[in-house]
Amino acid sequence: MKACLPSHLTLTLAICLLLWTVQPAVAETVLRVAYEDKTQFPYYMGDTQQVLEEPGAAVELVKLLEQRIPGLRIKFSRFPWKRCLAMLEAGQVDGVFNASYSSGRTRIGEYPWKDDQVDPSRRLTTISYHLYALPGAALRWNGEAFGTSNLEIGAPLGYSIVSDLEKLGVSVVKVRSSMQSLQLLIAKRVDAVALQSVTADFLLNINADKLTGIVRIDPPLKTKPYYLMLSRQFKAAHPDLSERIWDEIGKLREEKLNALSRSYLAKPGAAHR
Repeated sequence: MKACLPSHLTLTLAICLLLWTVQPAVAETVLRVAYEDKTQFPYYMGDTQQVLEEPGAAVELVKLLEQRIPGLRIKFSRFPWKRCLAMLEAGQVDGVFNASYSSGRTRIGEYPWKDDQVDPSRRLTTISYHLYALPGAALRWNGEAFGTSNLEIGAPLGYSIVSDLEKLGVSVVKVRSSMQSLQLLIAKRVDAVALQSVTADFLLNINADKLTGIVRIDPPLKTKPYYLMLSRQFKAAHPDLSERIWDEIGKLREEKLNALSRSYLAKPGAAHR
C-alpha cells in the first residue's frame, strides 16, 4: 500500500517548489543620458544628433552600465552641449557626459562626491585643453599666464575653458563647435583657439587639406577630469543607485576605456561612415 502525503503538506511543497523556481523580477530604471552632437574623438563620434552604430568610446563605456547594474537601462540622446546642460538642470535628462567640474555647474547637476569635494577616482576620463594657432603667433603662454595683452581666443560655447580663459584676462570669441573655432583661426579672425586636444588633433588630421599650418602650443592650458553628471532630480529619487552608477563608471574606466579608445584610434575615418 502506497503512503500518501496529507493534502495540505502536498500543497505546501508545491508552493515552495514554485517560489524556488521563479526568480524575482528586477524593477527597471531608465537612465536618460545626453551627450554633445559634435565629435569628441574618440569619446563620441559624428556631427549629428543620431547615436551611431560606432558611437564612441565614452558612449560604449556608459552603455556597459547595463551589464553591471541589474535593471538599469540607458537611453541616449544628443544635443548641443549648452542645451545638454540646460536639460540636465530642468530634469529633462538624468545625466550628461563628458562634463568637467566647475563650481558653477553644481547648481545645475550632481557630481560624484567624497570628503566634501568632487571625487576624481570616479571620473569617466581625463582630457587636456591646448591652444592652437598659426605659425608666428605671439601668444607667450607659459602654462600659467599670457605674456601678451589684448588677445582674442576662440572657444566652443558652453565649454568650461571659456570661463578659465576669461579669468586669465583674455577676450573669448564663443562659437558653436571645435571645427568652427579652427575655421575662425584659418580666417585670422582670432589670435588662437582653445580646444580639447583629443578633438582638435583629430579634426586637423582628417581635414589636413583645409586646415593647413595650424600648430598646437605647449604646455596645455588645462588638464581636467571629466565626469558623468547626474541631475539633482535623479540623485534625489535614487541616491543609492546614483552612487552605484558613479562607482561602476570609475571601475569601467580602469578596466575598459583604453581598449575601447584603441578601437577608434585604429580607424580614424569612423566619424564619416
